[in-house]
Amino acid sequence: MKQTGKHRVIVINLLVALALTLIVNFSFLLNGNDVRGHRPPPMMTMAPGFIAFQLFYFYAMAIAIVMLNTVRSLSLTRKILLTIAITVLFYLFIPTLSRGGNWNIPLMTGRLYNPLHIMKCSFVLIVSVLYGLIFELIYQKQHITIENEQLKNENLQTRYNMLANQISPHFLFNSLNSLSMLVREKSNDKALLYIDRLADTFRYMLQSGQGELTTLSEELRFTEAYLYLLTIRYENKLFCDIRIEDRYRDWKLPVLSLQPLIENAVKHNSISRTKPLRIAIRTDDGTLVVSNPLIPKIDETTGTGIGLKNLSSRYLLLTSQQVRIIRTDDAFEVILPLIESPNPIKSLS
Repeated sequence: MKQTGKHRVIVINLLVALALTLIVNFSFLLNGNDVRGHRPPPMMTMAPGFIAFQLFYFYAMAIAIVMLNTVRSLSLTRKILLTIAITVLFYLFIPTLSRGGNWNIPLMTGRLYNPLHIMKCSFVLIVSVLYGLIFELIYQKQHITIENEQLKNENLQTRYNMLANQISPHFLFNSLNSLSMLVREKSNDKALLYIDRLADTFRYMLQSGQGELTTLSEELRFTEAYLYLLTIRYENKLFCDIRIEDRYRDWKLPVLSLQPLIENAVKHNSISRTKPLRIAIRTDDGTLVVSNPLIPKIDETTGTGIGLKNLSSRYLLLTSQQVRIIRTDDAFEVILPLIESPNPIKSLS
């Protein structure tokens, strides 16, 4: 990308130098008159080689000055001083054609004053310096824009990491509580299987830690393992109905989007054999809908809502889309937008 930018600047500089050359020699090229309206010596119209050389000479001067004024490592004062020095040097060696058809060099003949050449060189000098200033302003603006975007992305990544890191300890705490219960009940076989499934869930979390998004299919595989851990604790009290359209299985969503919703449903609802908790997960018009009936606990206290807040924040950071939460008197529903792959998500790198 940087090489492409440098090549683009070089091409633009060459075009600017060519434009300057044509401008300062426009009148001469158009009708053989100089900028003061004077006819050149008759021999000049018979010397196309001289005309070509003078155009090339001015083009070389314009290239040198224009290129100099786009060198960012030089200060403005240095650029101006070097530009003046190069202009004077070129001026001293500008070829002229005598009435006899001879080529003359001002420094060689001692005739250093030539109003026409002074005007041409001054024009090239002034325009080149102004071009350099404009180039610097544009570069600074682009540089500031890029820096701001990088800072924004770094901030997004930092915030995402902070939110994601809150999930693992919370999940581990609840999982260890369930495992502790199995150990106390001396259900060795279930405890071993629980450990295997727990390992599967943490393996998923670790493997997904470097990526912000995952496919719905991968998320569902993890969710099924996680649900198994819960059904051990809530045997015959917790059920989950998963209905997913096949066309959405390759669509994406933030990693660990379902786990906090299931955990939230279990945490804030009364679960018993007479009133089991039934969670439904389904796709609907490009979204993933997670719903459950509200069966408030008798001694329920107001929760902190950390899980839902984290999920909403991660969704906004990664997809620029909002999580919709619908709560009624008897039901709780969360709607997660699915991102079709390839997807226009924010870049965090």
